[in-house]
Amino acid sequence: MAFSSTLPIPTGSTVDVSIIDGGRITMPTAYVLSNQLPGHDVLEMPCYSFLIENKKSGKKVLFDLGLMKAWREKEPPAIHSQIESAQAKLEVQHDVSDQLRDAGIPLESINAIIWSHHHLDHTGDPSLFPSSTSLVLGPGFKKNNITFPGYPENPDSLIDGEAFKGRELIELDFSNSLNIGGFPAIDFFGDGSFYILQSEGHTHEHMSALARTSQDHYIFLAGDIAHYPGEYRPSQYLPLPTEISPSPLDHKLQPTSICPASVFEKIHPSAAIAGHCRTTPFYQLPEFGCVDLQKARNSLDNMEALDGSAKVFVIIAHDASLLDVVPFFPKKISDWNMQAYKRLGAWRFLKDLVKKVNRIQNDGV
Repeated sequence: MAFSSTLPIPTGSTVDVSIIDGGRITMPTAYVLSNQLPGHDVLEMPCYSFLIENKKSGKKVLFDLGLMKAWREKEPPAIHSQIESAQAKLEVQHDVSDQLRDAGIPLESINAIIWSHHHLDHTGDPSLFPSSTSLVLGPGFKKNNITFPGYPENPDSLIDGEAFKGRELIELDFSNSLNIGGFPAIDFFGDGSFYILQSEGHTHEHMSALARTSQDHYIFLAGDIAHYPGEYRPSQYLPLPTEISPSPLDHKLQPTSICPASVFEKIHPSAAIAGHCRTTPFYQLPEFGCVDLQKARNSLDNMEALDGSAKVFVIIAHDASLLDVVPFFPKKISDWNMQAYKRLGAWRFLKDLVKKVNRIQNDGV
C-alpha cells in the first residue's frame, strides 16, 4: 500500500541524533504484551534516551532520560510497588548526565529535557542537571495528581519531586498545532528541524518526536506508543517480505543471511486467515497498558503509516532488536538512511520467536 501520512515540507534545517543507553528492564512478556506467543516468555527492554543537537543554533535537548541510577533511593514507594508487581529487574550503570560529562558535553549546554511521559524508565534523574535546563511536559501533566506535584509533597505522585525543583516547567499546548502524519505537532526549535508530537493513549500526557536528520529523512522517536516491534510490524504499510535478510534464524545475524518469511507466517496468530499474516502485526495493543485504548490505537495506527515510509526510521524507546544494529552515544545515527539501519533492524525482533519456529519444525507441522 502506498504511504499516505504527510511529512513536513523540507526547510534546510536539521538535527543530529544520538541514542544514549539509559539502562535495561527485564520482565515477563505477559506483563507487557497481550496474547503472549509460546516460547516468548521474557522481554529485555533497553531504555533509550536521545540527544538532539540543532546544527544551526547549537541548542541541545534530551528526549527522555531512561532510568535513574539511584532509583532504589529516590523513586516514590508506589514505583517500588509497581516494580515488584511486574517482577521487573532494573539495571542501570550510569545516569545520562554522567555519560554526557564523560563525553565532554557540559550539562549547562543542555537547554531542555523532554519527557515523552511520566513512567520511571523515561524520566531518569533531572535533578542532576543545572536549573538552567528546563523540563518539557505533555498536556495535562500538572493537572493530574499522579504526576504533579512530586513526591513526597504529593504522596500519590509517581515522580520524585526533586525533578521539578528550581527549574522551569514547560507544559506544551497543542491546541493550535500543526498536523504531521495525523499527530498534532509543535515545531520545537522553530526551524522545521525537530517536532514534538502529541501521541496520547499510553498515558494521559504521552508525546513523541520527529527529528529531521537530512533534507527529507526523519527519525520518529515513538516513546511508548508500542513496547515491542511486533505490535506494529508487519503492517499494510510495511508488509512481511517474502525473504527476510538478515535472517532472524541466524544466531550471528549475518547481514547477508536470508530466510523465507513462510517459517514465521506459520506461527503468526492470523496464519489461518489467508494473506493476513503478511500485513498484520504479531501482537495487538494490550488494553491493560493504556489509559485510553482508543487513543492509543489511533497513535499506533499513525505510527504504522510513518513506519511504512522509506524516509522515516521509527525507534520505540525499548527496541532491543536495534542493540546490535545502531551505534550508541557518543556516536550519531543521523546518517541512518545511508547506513541502512532501518533495513537491517526491521525484522530482527523475529529472533525472539525462534523457539516457536523450531518447535513447529521439530514437530513436523
